[in-house]
Amino acid sequence: MYHPLCMLRVLALVHFVAFTLSCGAQVPVRPAEPEFPELEVRASLDRYREPTITTRRFKQEDLQPLIDALSPGFTVDVPGRSVEDRPLWRVSWGEGPTTVLLWSQMHGDEPTATAALFDLFNWLRGSGDGLDTLRQMFATQLQLTFLPMLNPDGAARFDRRNALGIDLNRDALHLTSPEAQLLKNERDRLDADWGFNLHDQGIYYSAGFPAEKGCVLSILAPAYDWEKSMNDKREDATQVIALMNALWQKDVPDQVGRYNDDFEPRAFGDNLQKWGTRTILIESGGYPGDPEKQEIRRLNLLGLIAGLHGIATGSYETHSVGEYWEIPENQSNGMHELILENVGIERGGKRYVMDVGMRRSETPVGPDNREFTSRAYISDLGDLHTFGAFNRLDLAGKRVEVGKEYPGELTSKHITTLSPGELYAQGYTAVRSAAPLPHHPSADRLRLLSGRERLSGSIFIGGATDLLVYDEAGQLEFVVANGRVVFID
Repeated sequence: MYHPLCMLRVLALVHFVAFTLSCGAQVPVRPAEPEFPELEVRASLDRYREPTITTRRFKQEDLQPLIDALSPGFTVDVPGRSVEDRPLWRVSWGEGPTTVLLWSQMHGDEPTATAALFDLFNWLRGSGDGLDTLRQMFATQLQLTFLPMLNPDGAARFDRRNALGIDLNRDALHLTSPEAQLLKNERDRLDADWGFNLHDQGIYYSAGFPAEKGCVLSILAPAYDWEKSMNDKREDATQVIALMNALWQKDVPDQVGRYNDDFEPRAFGDNLQKWGTRTILIESGGYPGDPEKQEIRRLNLLGLIAGLHGIATGSYETHSVGEYWEIPENQSNGMHELILENVGIERGGKRYVMDVGMRRSETPVGPDNREFTSRAYISDLGDLHTFGAFNRLDLAGKRVEVGKEYPGELTSKHITTLSPGELYAQGYTAVRSAAPLPHHPSADRLRLLSGRERLSGSIFIGGATDLLVYDEAGQLEFVVANGRVVFID
């Protein structure tokens, strides 16, 4: 049974709607946000690459002239100092209502994003390239605060930890380190809406497992509690990641991984998310033929510009949380530098067939650790078909011999005069010098030993082993010298 008063209200509403429509009134529609100028941004990236940064092992003093040259347009100050009294820089740009905090190299040996931030500084002060409207929109919508090279003491040694031996990314609550104190103070001062936590990871991560491809980049919207809850702000972070990933897939398809989101109560990313800052972790991994991570640096810059556009315009909302979860979870040891399949190994008068995996490690050279030598070692043996590799060869039916070290200690000049082909013919794959030779021209074809380094005489886990591989006719087909495959002409 209806009430007469209810019927009168319904009739009144009907008459009001009819009157509104007859007057031509319209419901307000939110204006379309400017689309991301992808082609123009991509074309601009190399133009703004900072030319003085070409390797991974730069120091704070290398960046000081770049910091000094940022004004005008940027505000630069020193709100804190490191354990060893190095300046901790704060760089600010833009006057918008949305606050974004970006920090890099809280681990001193993770410099890729620091290089990308200096590229971004160049890009932000660029002009006349068709992107000035985009920059102006950033300036009016965003307030960007950068803490580049948050751990300059670690960078001086190319070491993960700071001068106290503390991992800054496990100091978010105790705040022992001045560097951690600064990061926490900046988050609180800004009450930052967004945070970009920029790192490097090992080059042997894979995107998913069983592995096919390595992780060029890994991402995470960190959890803020043990239950891995998903509130609105964490959802926002996943959507911005999905936006960036959609672009990266055009460059490195199936090579972006998602970190496990187990809660780490001491980490900055997890705590910033807990404190209300939408936090995005980006980790630069490995890319074949890019040992100094210059291509990955470019992808960082592309992702940051696209992510900032998504935040400034709200266009990240067109991406779903589901897209984020579709990114495969990365695996820390899913990749090898080289996998040799079906290698026949003689032991105790018997022949065993197995796969041989190799990876590389770096050893710093010199007092400032700017140079390094690279050593290949056997990383795994057995059935490796579920692992990925940057290079993979099947040795079925081939004969394998272990390489030998050429006798004597040689000068750099003497090594240059040697013929690798003639050495291979005698079973030699390695030579010894008095001192490390990080840039020697023969390093692509021979293993260069120095100091206490020794060539392994057999195939075992961890061994610095070289191999000579012969075809079924007994002809030397190729050599694996210090993990590099050298085919015989």
